[in-house]
Amino acid sequence: MPPPRKATSKPKKTSVLSSPQGNQPLAHTSRGRTRRPTEKENYRVSETQSTVRRQATKEKKAEKQKKRALKATYQENPDDFENEPSELHSDTDRDEDTMFSDHALQTKLSSNTKVLAFSMGKMPPVSHITSGNARQLKAPTLDSDNTNDDEESSGDDSDKNDYPQSDAGASQTDEKDGNTIEEQMSATRASKRLLDTEEAATVAMKMKKLSDGSRYPSRVKVADFDDVSKDILVTAISLFRCLIVTKAPFPDSIADETMLGKDAWREACQLKGVNIKLTPLAIKMLLKRTSHVRGELKTKMRSLTRTFFGFRSSESRDIIRQNRDLAEALKDGSSFVFKDWKAKTGIYKTELLQDGINVMWFANRNDEGIVYNQFFNPMPIKLIALMLTTIECCIDEWMQGVKEDIRFTAITYGSVYNNHLNSLQRFDERTAPYKLFERICDNLHDVARFHAGVVDTPTTFSDASRISDEAIEDAIREHQLQEESGRRG
Repeated sequence: MPPPRKATSKPKKTSVLSSPQGNQPLAHTSRGRTRRPTEKENYRVSETQSTVRRQATKEKKAEKQKKRALKATYQENPDDFENEPSELHSDTDRDEDTMFSDHALQTKLSSNTKVLAFSMGKMPPVSHITSGNARQLKAPTLDSDNTNDDEESSGDDSDKNDYPQSDAGASQTDEKDGNTIEEQMSATRASKRLLDTEEAATVAMKMKKLSDGSRYPSRVKVADFDDVSKDILVTAISLFRCLIVTKAPFPDSIADETMLGKDAWREACQLKGVNIKLTPLAIKMLLKRTSHVRGELKTKMRSLTRTFFGFRSSESRDIIRQNRDLAEALKDGSSFVFKDWKAKTGIYKTELLQDGINVMWFANRNDEGIVYNQFFNPMPIKLIALMLTTIECCIDEWMQGVKEDIRFTAITYGSVYNNHLNSLQRFDERTAPYKLFERICDNLHDVARFHAGVVDTPTTFSDASRISDEAIEDAIREHQLQEESGRRG
């Protein structure tokens, strides 16, 4: 009998299945037996998943920080932006979901959406790396933390370890998705490169707009100019503030506002003795002061008006009713323009008008009303109309009995300003023979200068410090006598 042949073992072919418990993926041999993946296979899959999760978390945090910085900058200086940044709109998530739809990387998971449908039976395993890759195809979410997505991902890690590799290092194909680890990592890297390319394109577009002068993404400051232009710009800003409040507090058009800006720049150049061309960036800096000076006046008049008329902040119903009745009485027939608003006597002689002018333009000897006195002597009729409009806006904030903030804009109070201006002009025309309005304007100016600490003294007192010609001639004769005595000695 021939000797029995020794049985030789053949390498077993394995395939990967998910365990029913969802703890670890199982390997299926050619004989139908199952085995658990080796520790090396589990380690590779775990490291791959951890890398993807860390990268996604890092990118998400970076985008959140960018949005917070943009939001803080916009809230602090909204005038530095032509429009509200699109990143801060409420529909940001919807726009970002379709932003890169033309560049989406097609995978079997994304195409076969029916595989992910919920059923009461067996839940098909979902690749964690593929789902992470699908999220990478969208622009980073700015407003949402995606808490639910993160919780789902962390809870299903055990079900998604479907990518064990053989000892030789060859990747095994997932029977459910048909995606390998190498393909998924390649898709993730491609998605990251896509986002980097889009970000670079956005930066390049902003830089191009900056060079064209059409838009300035960063805050423009006076310090951005050279020393000569900076000196001219600072003076032009002060002049423009005076021109706006005395010539056109609520400009009818952008052309009128721009013309005042050019006049301020031209006069600043004359004061400094240089001729610098007005650039679009400089004119933008000037025109921003229109809303700034109105806002500054409104802020200062708010506390003065509240104290002057006696408005009080309280939750008491009686106090709220008193505030409401007081505001209605002051608005009735513009009673607040009278010195005695209850009896309606002393028209345009209210002390609140003088107090506001003192605080806004004549606070001290270096204030605009003193330095550029030519704009305020006598007190212009348009400035008085602006003051009355501001007082009325401050009263309107108490019309409901409690303090509320009302924006002092041209759209809301442009017509109110025109009404006060027309009333002042009619008063001036009707009282022209008696020069009542002229006296009011002169008195407002003189009292304001006195409040700033400037006392107009007679000219004879200024001549007292002048050296006379006789004293100079005496000094010359004294010097000549000293020289002659020196030569004799």
